[in-house]
Amino acid sequence: MNRRVALIGTGRVGYQFTFSDLADNHAEAILASDDLQLVAGVNRGREKLDAFGQRFGVDALFHDYRQMLDRVKPDIVIVATHPELHCDMVVECASAPSVRAIICEKPMALSVEECDRMIDACERHQVLLQVNHNRRWHPEWQLAGRLLSEGAIGELNHITCHMDGCKPDPAWRSQNEGPLLHDYTHYFDLMDLYGGPLSWLCGMAEQRRRPWAMEDFAAAFMKFDNGVSGTICGAELTVYTDLAFELRGTTGVLRMLPETVHLWAAQKGNYEPDSGFQWSGLQPQSLERPAPSSTYVTALDELVAALDGHGRLRSDGAVGRRSLEMVTAVYQSQLADNRPISLPLTDRSNTIVALREAGWFTERQT
Repeated sequence: MNRRVALIGTGRVGYQFTFSDLADNHAEAILASDDLQLVAGVNRGREKLDAFGQRFGVDALFHDYRQMLDRVKPDIVIVATHPELHCDMVVECASAPSVRAIICEKPMALSVEECDRMIDACERHQVLLQVNHNRRWHPEWQLAGRLLSEGAIGELNHITCHMDGCKPDPAWRSQNEGPLLHDYTHYFDLMDLYGGPLSWLCGMAEQRRRPWAMEDFAAAFMKFDNGVSGTICGAELTVYTDLAFELRGTTGVLRMLPETVHLWAAQKGNYEPDSGFQWSGLQPQSLERPAPSSTYVTALDELVAALDGHGRLRSDGAVGRRSLEMVTAVYQSQLADNRPISLPLTDRSNTIVALREAGWFTERQT
């Protein structure tokens, strides 16, 4: 069956990302599939929409996604717009008679309440909802998960990660997306993947130097239900981009630098003959590298298989909701003088608005 796909949002992640010879965006991934046909594009601006249409030979170009749904009647819709638009778009696409599946870019929405509306609409209309936390399909991150489950670093103690300077300055549009929503959703999702359900989190979200009414620095400490702890820190205060993720266990460490897994294992080292004490240090271990593959293509293949009744989605609405809940908990902790916030959250509202009303985030002169 050749399923018809419409792309809402013909921007960077829609069709412009190009980091390698692999398909690094949604449109290229659709073209790589024998089961899918790219039939329509939607964008508010004319320039990117026309460029998209010319590049991919798509004539059905719209500024209004509702008109697209009515005229094109796609089977699958990809929502690759800014997060404040996700909720209404997903809810309306789910109600369209032709739509059987929706792919939504991360972050899933701006509030947990919006996530719940999206999940409910898709369940009510029997539409599959996939959230593009794309590292869940990345071969290197999958290898890290296998090594962890096989005991390569013993028992997991702690997860630590940082992200600095992941958005270009001053070009980035930051009305609603500081590092927590735009960047941390990836690492919070991976903390959920490797650490499991979260018990509590305390954090901070500060606007230090950048002019937009959003945080430009954030950090958090958390405890998982299984006893594992975690820390995350990052900012948009640097001219460089640097990120790393570590799984620290009783006998070793798995380090992602930044998208390649490295294994360090404990080995006995210096010996103190008088005391009888022998130190142990970490030594790098060789790994057989997995073959590179496009996360966008893998995600689409998984979605098509699920539509055909084979397998399940590894990043569905519930997964997308959990990472946004962790982001929201950091904001709520900032509002509560950095005290621990228990999960699941009882307040599901847009906490960015509350932080602005409390004076934490303000528009500043550039």
